[in-house]
Amino acid sequence: MSVKEHLLLASDEKPRLSKSDDPLHGKDVLDIVLKTLDVDLGEPRYGLAASWAEIVGPELYLHVKVVDIQHESLVLRADHPSWANLVLLQKKRIIKAIQNRYPSLGITTLHVLGA
Repeated sequence: MSVKEHLLLASDEKPRLSKSDDPLHGKDVLDIVLKTLDVDLGEPRYGLAASWAEIVGPELYLHVKVVDIQHESLVLRADHPSWANLVLLQKKRIIKAIQNRYPSLGITTLHVLGA
C-alpha cells in the first residue's frame, strides 16, 4: 500500500464532535454518548446511581453497588458479607437519604445481595 493510499484510509471523513483540534474532555464524551442513547440524567433512577457515593459515603461506595429497584425496594450488591452487614446497620439512614433526595422512587426498604 502506498503512502497516499494509507493517508486516504486514515483520513477522517466523519464530522467531528469537537469544533477545534483539541480533544474532547471525558465528561463531554460521556454526555454525548448518554444523549445518543436517550439517557436522561434527570431521571431519579439515574440520579440515584450517580449520587450513590454521596448517599452511602466513600467507604461503602467502593464495596456496595446499586443493582436494581424492584417495586419499593432498592437492591444492592456487596462484594463481601461484612460490607453487606455494614449496609444493614445503616439501612434507616440510607433509606431516609434516598427518600429525601428522590421521593418519586418510593423506596421504603433495601435488600443486599452477597458476593
